[in-house]
This record gives sequence, C-alpha cells and structure tokens, in this order.
Amino acid sequence: MPHPAGHALRDDTGSSSVAMAIIFPAIAVLVLAFAQAALVAAARNVALASAEEGLRIARARGATLAQGQTAAAAFARREPMLTSVSIAVAGGDTVEVRVRGRALSILPGVRLSINEVARGARERFVARTGPP
Repeated sequence: MPHPAGHALRDDTGSSSVAMAIIFPAIAVLVLAFAQAALVAAARNVALASAEEGLRIARARGATLAQGQTAAAAFARREPMLTSVSIAVAGGDTVEVRVRGRALSILPGVRLSINEVARGARERFVARTGPP
C-alpha cells in the first residue's frame, strides 16, 4: 500500500554500519595516539635514567667523563625503548650528561626525538679547617 501523499518510506537499514565506518577510524587514531604517548614517556624515562647513571659514575671522585659516558651508553642499550642513542658528557666542577635518541614509533612516518640532561657537581673532598 503506498504511503499517503506520495512520500516514500524511509529505510534506516545500514545506518549503524555507516556510523561505525565514520566513528571507528577516529577511535582507532585516538588509541594509537595514546599508545604512542606511552612509548614516548617510556623512552624519556630511559633517557633520563641513562643520563643519571652516567652522571652518577662521572661525578664520583677519581672517575673520568669517559667512564660516565660508557655507563650511560650501557644503561641505554639494555632498554629497547630508546633507539639511535647518542651520549655526550662534559664538565669540570659540574658534570653534564646529555642523552639523545628516538622513541619507538607505531605511527608511520613519525619520528620522535628524545633529549634528556642530568647535571651535578663533581665530588671532591676538602680538608677541614678549624676546630671540630
């Protein structure tokens, strides 16, 4: 039986499929963005921990900057979250360890650089002057 006034019946079949086709890619991008943010946070933590380890070694009494650089590099190599690692150690009375690298990426074409620095005074002992 035809619908009054010549109006065709509106068919909603498949509308939920169309809505999912529009919404799902946006949700997928959000999930990937959150996962990428977690990878970047983990890479930053590894870089900072590497820099702190290098600083701990380099600032010790009698240690060299090269020993600090070796310690930072060894720490960074043990953790797969940071790639393309480069380490620079400099200083005299204050030691600075800079760790650079890249975070792992799950998004195609995205390269996220990581740069963390740790600074601290070199340990030194001074003779006591005056009465105790």
